[in-house]
Amino acid sequence: MRSFTLPLILAASLGLTTPVAAQSDFEDLLGGLAQGLIQQELDRNAYIAAQEANTASAYRGYLAKFPKGKYRTNAEQALARLGVPVEGSTAAAAQAEARLGITYSQRIAVQRRLTRLGYNTYGADGTWGRNTRNAIATWQRDEGETATGYLTGAQLRALVGGVVVTPPDDETPPGNLSAAQVEASLGLTRTQRTNIQRQLTKIGYDAGVADGLWGSRTRAAISAWQRANRQSQTGYVTAAQVKLIGTQAGSVTPAPDDGNSAALEESLLGLSTNEKADLQRRLTRLGYNPLRTDGYFGPGTRRAIGEWQGDEGEPVTGYLTADQVRMIRVETGG
Repeated sequence: MRSFTLPLILAASLGLTTPVAAQSDFEDLLGGLAQGLIQQELDRNAYIAAQEANTASAYRGYLAKFPKGKYRTNAEQALARLGVPVEGSTAAAAQAEARLGITYSQRIAVQRRLTRLGYNTYGADGTWGRNTRNAIATWQRDEGETATGYLTGAQLRALVGGVVVTPPDDETPPGNLSAAQVEASLGLTRTQRTNIQRQLTKIGYDAGVADGLWGSRTRAAISAWQRANRQSQTGYVTAAQVKLIGTQAGSVTPAPDDGNSAALEESLLGLSTNEKADLQRRLTRLGYNPLRTDGYFGPGTRRAIGEWQGDEGEPVTGYLTADQVRMIRVETGG
């Protein structure tokens, strides 16, 4: 009898009553809801099974069964990490772009060209971060292309062709590294960053609040200091510049710590259990599964953090800095 179907059981459990004339439609509605919940549970279980197997065939099987499943992006990213990205996925687009061997000069040319076209990359330093990727994706969409944020060979030629540009600095960074990458390689801790901000302010270059978070104000202070000291104006520091700033301020900034400095820096953030659980959930939404969201940063979370850091071009430590916590929050909607 229809009165004993799952939809009616659900209706009874919710304490709902409907007119006799509308009962059939109501049952159909609840039946649809119940079917949706069942489908979601099947989707979730299938992805968990693929994740436990952690093989290319398992993830492909999940995608074949649930091509529009809730965990499709997770599965595609997992396949990319296994070296077999799904054709048409963002990971596949990223690998295809990497094979182009885009030079430092070409990267600057692309950023300049996009900005002139109205797609602001917020700088032309040869480093393609979130702003550049967003600009590329918006340009691709407006051109009727798939908006991946990664260029194809044809798109690269359309933007810059065979143009070779002069880097913005007097010299190309060592090893074709951008100024931002050179600074990142220093591995400055938050304490050191805070100290440098204080030193800059002390010698007359207002870096704003000395909190270790280097935003536009600190970058402007670094750039002004570089100009005054006849250095290339990049807004990013080199090891020699860190020492010179320290000397001018009357004290030399200690060299970056090694060993467990990353773990120590994260511990200084004082993240609560709730904050850690929130970060685990956000990492999951970004496609980096920490395996648990209980506020405890175990091996699964450390691995997820490391994978996210690698994809963001950050030093891969498995431990978060204040800047990275903010980046994760921004990437997941604040």
